[in-house]
Amino acid sequence: MNLKLVIMAGLAVSALSAQAQVVDFEDLNNNGGGQGFTLFGDQVTSRGYQFNSTTHVGGSDALASWTSALPYYTGSCSLFANYLEDVAVMTKSGGGAFTVRSIDLCDVFRGQTGQTVTLIGTRADNTTDTESFFLSDGANLHTFALANMTNVVKMTLDDGANSWFQFDNINVVPEPTSMIALGAGVAALLRRRRK
Repeated sequence: MNLKLVIMAGLAVSALSAQAQVVDFEDLNNNGGGQGFTLFGDQVTSRGYQFNSTTHVGGSDALASWTSALPYYTGSCSLFANYLEDVAVMTKSGGGAFTVRSIDLCDVFRGQTGQTVTLIGTRADNTTDTESFFLSDGANLHTFALANMTNVVKMTLDDGANSWFQFDNINVVPEPTSMIALGAGVAALLRRRRK
């Protein structure tokens, strides 16, 4: 088989894998140990992204998830901040920029309304994008589109005094410059092969 064809096929597969992906937390062990909720500590990694609890009033285990044993479970493994005034920060495992297209949000106890959740994206040059969403129906997960959360190196999830909201199904796209670098590498390999 022609080397050029093999490389181009590999590039096409890589390009497809760098498209949008959903961080749905379904890869986490969410058995709850009979308690109805799972405590993950102050750091969780899922689908290539890391979530850290950076500020909270309380002990450890600041990130958690309901299991199907309790009525607060949304039908999937949503994460939530487990303590008062908790702030969660999302970064790409191993570093790098990413774009967030949408996120699902819900009240922790699936009932509170009137809650505003603020997402702050920080880019490598320290410019930021802030987008806030009002949870008028706290009983169900709702998808919120993010207009400008592009090429961020971290995204902060905060709702002020409580931070008691579930987040799930984060639609992310890895930074496109990684694909440009991959394309440049393939081009260099093709030139080298021709010589």
